[in-house]
Amino acid sequence: MSVKPFILSILFFALIGGLMIYDMMGERTAVAKDPVKLRDFDTIIVSDTLHVIMGYNSVNYFVYKGTPMGYQYELVQALCKNFGLFLDLQVTNDVEKAFQKLAFGTCDLIAMDLTVAENRYPRITFTEPLYNMRSILVQRKDSLGAVSVKDLKQLNGKTILIPRKTIYRRQLLELEDSLHIDINILPMGEVGTEDLCNMVAEDKIDFTICDDHLARTLWAYYPDLDFSLIISKPLPVAWVVNSESEKWLEKLNAWISNFKKNGNLAFLQKKYFDNPILYIFGSPDDHSISGGTISKYDDLIKKYSAEIGWDWRLVASLIYQESRFTTDFQSPSGAFGLMQLMPGTAQRMGVNYNSNAEEQLKGGLKLLHYMDTAFTPYMDNVAERHKVVIAAYNLGMAHFYDAFELAKKQGKGPLTYAIVIECLKCKSKPLYYNDPVVKFGYINPWYVERFVREIYARYNAYCAVFSEK
Repeated sequence: MSVKPFILSILFFALIGGLMIYDMMGERTAVAKDPVKLRDFDTIIVSDTLHVIMGYNSVNYFVYKGTPMGYQYELVQALCKNFGLFLDLQVTNDVEKAFQKLAFGTCDLIAMDLTVAENRYPRITFTEPLYNMRSILVQRKDSLGAVSVKDLKQLNGKTILIPRKTIYRRQLLELEDSLHIDINILPMGEVGTEDLCNMVAEDKIDFTICDDHLARTLWAYYPDLDFSLIISKPLPVAWVVNSESEKWLEKLNAWISNFKKNGNLAFLQKKYFDNPILYIFGSPDDHSISGGTISKYDDLIKKYSAEIGWDWRLVASLIYQESRFTTDFQSPSGAFGLMQLMPGTAQRMGVNYNSNAEEQLKGGLKLLHYMDTAFTPYMDNVAERHKVVIAAYNLGMAHFYDAFELAKKQGKGPLTYAIVIECLKCKSKPLYYNDPVVKFGYINPWYVERFVREIYARYNAYCAVFSEK
């Protein structure tokens, strides 16, 4: 079967680019024109945030029942915990874009299944290997379970689509040379390996390549796909950092080595590589990869979030933080339900202990809207104001009015979340909580800041997987 017409249109746009050079893999690479400001270990630690690029698939990163999960995701979380860092996650399956961001200093680490290879891209270097990985041909089975390519030599004249900037291109070129065959290799931008596997399953293309770890998971989703033909020998897979971040590389390698020695890496590999995700976690309806949902309340969350002009994914992240989507959850403080409303607040919002899930959601969103409206005269920027509202949802509104007044007295504005939190922190010091403009006294809001960061980190993870509508 020939490549479908829509593939040709994708290829046309893939040819458009700016100033480019060819790298050692035979693909095009953007050239940096301006000096790059890089972060090394000390800078990263001082910033308290690690900027990581990660691929999205059924093994490395996905969302299940509202919880971000995956091999690379858990590995990076363990890394962040070790160094006391918050995770800023950027998700893309485009390796070219990931390399560009790393080379130009806009991220600190690429945590993807990247095989170690020399001269793969300018300004990058690989960490100590995490594990080994083989490449597998992906093709459809016919109704009797037979495949069209049983031997690698039968790839002669075949068209194979692969994600751009992956090792698959080099492996196929080596295969051509060793077997004296001709393969039509089509690198695709903006498309991940799992997307291409799905296109094979849907009969849109005939062949692609994936790694054997992903193959172990995909066979559970795609019984009509064949993953039996091995393309390459096992090759080391590692993380990638900027080649000039030498101390960061040294610290990473030491951490990886220790993580291996204490058995934690082997545990994660067994968890994700040796068990198909579909069978580990049950229903695919709860799994983001198979078109699932964040929770069974998604439609209700979307409905009531739209009514107040909020992103439903942010609201979902708040609900996860508060109750893990459990309607009968009750905290020691007396807060209850999906939205963890306190009894007095719940009564004002028309909610009680017998309210069903929809009534709980409606009441919680009513409270968000009330606070959002109340804070509007103080903050024009909607995105910044929503962060403050989320913080007030945890702490209560009163202390934030004090923060607004302190900011006004100090001549700070226009108000942002960072300014408000800074003024809120001032209320832990006598000079400020005794100030005449402060009406609600002392507060040490360290836990509120963490509350907001966790919600927005999860929200960003949801945005990488679920659409706004």
